[in-house]
Amino acid sequence: MTTALLPLAYGYVRDDLLDDGSPGSSEDKLRETARSLGYELGTVFHEPEPQNATLPPAFADLVQECRRAAAHTVITVRGHMSHMPVCRMVLLSILDVRADATVHEVSV
Repeated sequence: MTTALLPLAYGYVRDDLLDDGSPGSSEDKLRETARSLGYELGTVFHEPEPQNATLPPAFADLVQECRRAAAHTVITVRGHMSHMPVCRMVLLSILDVRADATVHEVSV
């Protein structure tokens, strides 16, 4: 019996926006969503509260890892790519252009 491997997706959350301060439930929701979309969730990149107008460090690591692994899907919690010094549209564009990745946002 051969087990088919699911395509890889990565997660992204901002720790400062987690309701209870615990990433566990958010990661579980991202993992469930990945499975329902037909993906295997790899690393979940955790971003602390953004401090300046540069590209958030965990986000930059996420883009680099998507490129390295040829993963084209990112799953995040709704609103976690908003309200940062770098606007959401720019972040989505960077993921699209640099990693050919699309973003799925979920509610927790």
